[in-house]
Amino acid sequence: MKKRSKARVALYWLIFIGMFTVVPLLLIEGAARVYAHYKYGKPGKSYGLWRYDPVLGAQHKEHAYNSNAETNDYGFRNAEDVIEPKPEGAWRIIAYGGSTTFCYNLFNEEAWPAQLEKQLRQHHHPQDQVLNGGAIMWSLGHAFARARKDLPALHPDYVIIYSGINEQPNAAFLELDGVKMKDLVERGEYGRFATNLDQNRWIKRNLMLVRILDYFVYPLLQKEKEESQIEKERRAQAMQTMSIEPDPYVLENYLQVLRRFITFIQEQGSTPVFVAQAHGRNNRLNIQLTAYSRRGMEVARQLGAIVVDANEMVEAYEGEPMDLFSHSGVHYSKKGAEMLGAWLYRRVFQPLHTHP
Repeated sequence: MKKRSKARVALYWLIFIGMFTVVPLLLIEGAARVYAHYKYGKPGKSYGLWRYDPVLGAQHKEHAYNSNAETNDYGFRNAEDVIEPKPEGAWRIIAYGGSTTFCYNLFNEEAWPAQLEKQLRQHHHPQDQVLNGGAIMWSLGHAFARARKDLPALHPDYVIIYSGINEQPNAAFLELDGVKMKDLVERGEYGRFATNLDQNRWIKRNLMLVRILDYFVYPLLQKEKEESQIEKERRAQAMQTMSIEPDPYVLENYLQVLRRFITFIQEQGSTPVFVAQAHGRNNRLNIQLTAYSRRGMEVARQLGAIVVDANEMVEAYEGEPMDLFSHSGVHYSKKGAEMLGAWLYRRVFQPLHTHP
């Protein structure tokens, strides 16, 4: 009898604790999902852009949405599904890269791949399609891994590569897992990419509560911790003394992956278009991060890719360069994305259909 009483008391305590912990959390999770659905919901699509992938760890989910983006039937950042079969005379283009291709700070239709598509539909074919294969924090190795699945299935006419600034972060994330880029390169193991990125966490992909904590609660807590003057000076000094040269091992990996990526594109019957990355804030960090794609220009030319430099667009702009970028200096503003889309059309694609 006493044993039964103790078990019953323990059960009551578990129920009591659950009522004041688990149940409120479930209610908050449910309320957040209902709010997201009514504020941002898209017919036939589910909330949350990421799903598990056995190779990449995570990739964009098909038919998904969040507060400023949505994906199509292939998980590209397009509201429109892939047009099948591809219309006669129309071009299918896939743009790969990291957040500077995805354009996380903009809505779908504002991102530069969508702006390029707009130009093409106005001037070339009304059903030209530019599929946005960019993903936050992805290195060139991540993009290549995805392209190996996409290209055999979709047979694009052109593949744009706009990638480079995430090579050093990729190496840093690999090192957190005990893998050093130096060791990989010395062994001739190229193309290794991190699978421990933020979106690879199951709880981040599936729980609204975690996103609320990450995007709203933690930033507020960080604001309360004001950086001391000494910390500010140390950070400024580190920025002033950092090298503008890319890490030699990270660069070698990038160039080797680029060679393989471009060769693969050509083997699939597509034309590679390599775009060197631009920046608007001329600090040492941005110079260093965009140096990877600048070093890639010669490799891409040697392999027969179409090569252009987005810095030409920035340099030709008569206003303040940062007008074209967000606070990071490498992610395009709405104005910058619109200009890049139009510039790519004029610089790359207009000559192809007016003077094939």
